Amino acid sequence: MADKIILCLCLDITEHDLDRAIEEGFTDAETLKRYTAGFMGPCQGKSCMDTILERLAHKTGVDPESLRRPTLRPPAHPVRLGLLAGLGGFDAS
Repeated sequence: MADKIILCLCLDITEHDLDRAIEEGFTDAETLKRYTAGFMGPCQGKSCMDTILERLAHKTGVDPESLRRPTLRPPAHPVRLGLLAGLGGFDAS
């Protein structure tokens, strides 16, 4: 079995997965994000964005600096730190 090169540790997206998506026509960061879910793991792209964009630039033959970064969005609802720490109850309102 060939070695896997993992580009996104949060979601286990491999170089092969990314190359296949690019070959299928997902050649900009926004559509690539939607197709592969890259940039949408717990790190929100902080650990994988540069690596994925460099691979996209390499495969499409463009300058990495010319690529638009995908839109990153915060969680849908603010979450209190105390709730994340296990202090206090959950209020769904």
